[in-house]
This record gives sequence, C-alpha cells and structure tokens, in this order.
Amino acid sequence: MACSTIDLLNVLGKKWDATVLEEITKNDGINFDKLLSLNPKIYPKTLNKALGDLIKRGLVTKKISYNNNMKRSEYSMTETGKALVSAFESFKNIECGTEGAKDCGKCEKGPNGN
Repeated sequence: MACSTIDLLNVLGKKWDATVLEEITKNDGINFDKLLSLNPKIYPKTLNKALGDLIKRGLVTKKISYNNNMKRSEYSMTETGKALVSAFESFKNIECGTEGAKDCGKCEKGPNGN
C-alpha cells in the first residue's frame, strides 16, 4: 500500500498533473491541442509526458480514432481518475472552508497561479 501511495504522490506532485486531470474532468474527450490551449504556459513535451504518466497510472484513457485519414486522440477520465479528482475537490473544500471552494478566488488554477 505505501509503495503505491508514494508512487501516486510522485506522479501527482509533478507541476502540471493535477491541472491536466482537472481539465480532462471538465472536458471529457478533450484532445491534445485543446488541453494545450487551455494551459498556454505548459510546453507540448511536458503535456505529453504528463498525459503518458496519467495513462500509465490508470487515471486517464486515450482513445485514438481516424477521420478522413487524420489521427485524433481523445483523453477521458477513468473511474479511478474521477475518484481522485473528487478527493481533490473535497480537500479544497476543507482548505477553503466552504462548499464550491474552487470558485472562492483564493485558490490558484494550476502551477504559478495560471
């Protein structure tokens, strides 16, 4: 148990992972370019690495489809990922002391307040 918990915290402790999880939660089936546009301070290589880590941990799935010979990837949350984001939201409510804390204006959106 402790090893898997530490492993998960190492992934989520990375600069962008929690932000990426929240964006995928809000925008189920989101593609890479849209994720990048919602987080303009993240580099494409960093986003790609974060997505790979989240997929590897079973928090996010990647669906590949083809439309007119164009490859399209869509990212969605797994049930485990949804449960983790729900726990994040509960923690935010405890920290801010109010329901709906994500809109309290005191919390940052992602690393460095972006």
